Amino acid sequence: MSYFSGAELATQQYPSKDILYTPQAFWFGDAASPMLGWYHPARIRDAGGSRRCGVVLCPPFGHEYMVSYLAYKHLAMHLAKAGFDVCFFDYNNTGDAADVAGIDSGRVVLWQENIRQAATQLRQMAGIEHIALFGLRLGGLLAATVAASVDAKALMLMAPVISGRAYAREMLVLRSMSALQKEVDPDQTIDPNHVVTDDELTGYEFTAATRSSLGKLDLSKLPAPAMPVFLQQRDDITGQETKLVQAWHHHDHALQLSELPGYAAMMREDAHDTQVPTAIWQEMQSWLARYFPLHEAISQGLPAENQIASMRFANTLVEEELVEFEGMAGIVSRRTGADATAMPTVVLCNIGANHRVGNHRLYVTLARSLASQGFYVLRFDKSGIGYSRTTPEDKENDVHAASSVDDLSSAMYFMQGKYHSPSFVLTGLCSGAYMAYLSALRDERVSALVLMNQLTYRWRAGDTIEERKKATIKSTHYYVHALTKGDTWKRVLKGQVDFRQIGGNLFRRVGKRLRTQWQLLSTHLMHNNLFLGQVARNFKNLEARGTELVLIYEASDTAVDVMTEQFGRHAKLLGQSERIRLKFFNGADHTFTPRWSQLALVDFIGKHLLHRFSYRQQDDVAGVTTPLSQTQHFDVVANVVNVAKPVSADAAK
Repeated sequence: MSYFSGAELATQQYPSKDILYTPQAFWFGDAASPMLGWYHPARIRDAGGSRRCGVVLCPPFGHEYMVSYLAYKHLAMHLAKAGFDVCFFDYNNTGDAADVAGIDSGRVVLWQENIRQAATQLRQMAGIEHIALFGLRLGGLLAATVAASVDAKALMLMAPVISGRAYAREMLVLRSMSALQKEVDPDQTIDPNHVVTDDELTGYEFTAATRSSLGKLDLSKLPAPAMPVFLQQRDDITGQETKLVQAWHHHDHALQLSELPGYAAMMREDAHDTQVPTAIWQEMQSWLARYFPLHEAISQGLPAENQIASMRFANTLVEEELVEFEGMAGIVSRRTGADATAMPTVVLCNIGANHRVGNHRLYVTLARSLASQGFYVLRFDKSGIGYSRTTPEDKENDVHAASSVDDLSSAMYFMQGKYHSPSFVLTGLCSGAYMAYLSALRDERVSALVLMNQLTYRWRAGDTIEERKKATIKSTHYYVHALTKGDTWKRVLKGQVDFRQIGGNLFRRVGKRLRTQWQLLSTHLMHNNLFLGQVARNFKNLEARGTELVLIYEASDTAVDVMTEQFGRHAKLLGQSERIRLKFFNGADHTFTPRWSQLALVDFIGKHLLHRFSYRQQDDVAGVTTPLSQTQHFDVVANVVNVAKPVSADAAK
């Protein structure tokens, strides 16, 4: 995947299918607000010919989109190898696509039109006539409702949303059951603008207007599709797909209901745990191949050109470019005309096994916000994630792969070579923070670290995420606060609290905190860093090297205790320095799911980096350095955006 201009566009963005079968990323749709798509050319040599049919993959919404992303890529690969041309894309206002403003009431209609645009684009690129549609969950509902208008010749639905109204109600029920709703302290004064509202779902916009539009869609009330239909049943709950079969039983075309397992294993809580339903994909591909036999491939030259070389957002100065380096895919966000050498380039490190858009599109929002302020920002997928190559061990979704540090180094070399980036700000959340930290230790090109809710500072060979999850409990402050709630004692009486695990972990925390207190005392008395632990020494060395350190935490997250165990309360072991800043947010969660917290986080990071690096450009010339005040080192956002105050003893433990 590359960024192209002018004459390069036809030969590189759409290579001949007879020569190169590598999936290619491209912009398409409205030039002012394009979508990102992945084109999988039919592997006519592997298949023995062409099916002369293209398949448009319509994604689901929100969290379901994130956890199924890898599975979608594998489905595209299965179909391409069987001789089908495939397009997997992001709707506007989702994924990497541009946002269209003012479409709240027309979001569903927009997404339906996006599918039509994708079908038209695939016909043009691949030079084929026939189109089939695939959709999972909400993607299935949207695909089925536009199948006739795109003249689709086949329809493949996996656990489709049948009633848009029922889906909207289900999503609101799930929202009401979330921990973010349950853990609101009624005695705490909370700004009404900074709570989870009915207009969001797991960090994504899900407004009343959108729910109303969905409520008008019901597959069981639509005319039966005048085309063959493949319907994949869920294996976690039953009955929904059977109702649809009954509603469509009278049509004259074939309808196959598959009961193969694999849906539940794919739709897990975390993208790291997702399992590609290979058996389902194979059955689906074999079913579709029966309707589109192989034909001798006819050389058609190069696919049609796409005139969108980069995304430029309507009414803004931000543009984005597709890039590829060493088999890894990424997007560079920048302000039109910005000088890449003026400030360090920001590199966003993958959050767990989530691809480069980040949980709730956090990285997309952050990248575009920083770009508007003059930073060059690269969000990319390290090896084993998204559309990037597999790891050297040929693995996917290996969150803590040792090769990740090399991948970050390659990303920095690429940005230096293409844009002449002078230095880098490595930014990451959770495992992304860990990889950023390791990279900074090895690479002096890193001028700043922005580490959000870092849960580990050392990953040992043989460690697994599953074992870490079992050994992980919430912050000490959370449990102290929970003891004051009546609901907690009800759960205790019902036997729903694992005292052994919680007690053991809390006991170990006490021991680690005593150790850090001894380190602090010894360091103060002896004026020597030898008494510090290795991690604290690493951070002290980074600071002494001139690296800016920004440590960001949700106040009740386990990461706070992990930080305290390494650096002491309020990171006292790191000492006082203008290059160290500790930031706490109250009322969010580990991945900053509430939309108010996402905006607050993005606002804080942008203002801090701009302050530290824009003033440095001016002061370096004058030879002047302006230190931050002590209250700027340690502060907390207490449910209010842009309101800071010194950390108190009970603000974060």
